[in-house]
This record gives sequence, structure tokens and C-alpha cells, in this order.
Amino acid sequence: MIRELDLPQNYTLDTLDNPGRVSGFISPAEDYKQRRLHIAQRIVNDPTNTFYFECDDDHMRYFGIMKGSIIVVDKSVQVTSGMLIVCAVEGEWLTRKLCIKGDNTYLCLNDTMDACLNITGRNVTVFGAVTWTCLPHSKQNHVRTGRL
Repeated sequence: MIRELDLPQNYTLDTLDNPGRVSGFISPAEDYKQRRLHIAQRIVNDPTNTFYFECDDDHMRYFGIMKGSIIVVDKSVQVTSGMLIVCAVEGEWLTRKLCIKGDNTYLCLNDTMDACLNITGRNVTVFGAVTWTCLPHSKQNHVRTGRL
């Protein structure tokens, strides 16, 4: 679902009150006019349950989440196995991939089971599911994984 936001008029770019009705008739190109894209229209489905976090380490580099990345977390999304989540394990906040295998639950750093934390029976609070990742592009951030 994409919501339209009422953006304030930019008088530098839009100098007229109603640019489509300057000469008294509607422009033939009015049907092709595009509104400005607002990033929240694209990445936020539920504004009241959406939160933003900045990552402070490179532990999730396999999934393209590095230090300085902004992750968008939606609390209204039903969390299932295979999703990236933000959770608190005994007071420590983590971003990990949730893997459920039989009766065991794991938090993983990649798609292999060698870097997983078994959280079965531990005090874990799932905050929400990661829906988007915003990565700053700079010379220090080079994502080179087999998935890209």
C-alpha cells in the first residue's frame, strides 16, 4: 500500500499556485504528471509500528547490513523462520536471522548453521522484523557477497 503524503509546496521549484491551470485550461500532459517520491511512501507500510535503527557493527555484513546502516523495523509484521529480526537476548539487542529447526530456535549471522546462537529456552524479546536496509555508499562500505 502506497500512501500519498501532502508535501509542502516548494516555492523555488513551483512558483505558481496551480501550475497546471496557468492559461485557463488543463494541460494535455496533466495525465502524465508525476508526484514527487517521498521515501516513507515506499518503505513504510504501518507508520505507527515502524521504527528506525542505526547499526553499530558489521556482524550482519552477509545480509548487507554494516556499521552505519539504517534498518527499518516493522513491529506489525508476523515474524517467521528465515526473517531478519531485531530482538533482545537477555538484555542485549541484536539484529539476526531467525531460524527455527524442529523444537530449537537459532539466531544466525549468515545462511549456514555454523554461526548461530541457540536461544531455545532463553529470555528473548522479539522487537520486530527488518523490512528495509538503507546503506550509505562510501569508499569504506563495499558489500561483496554471493547474494548480490
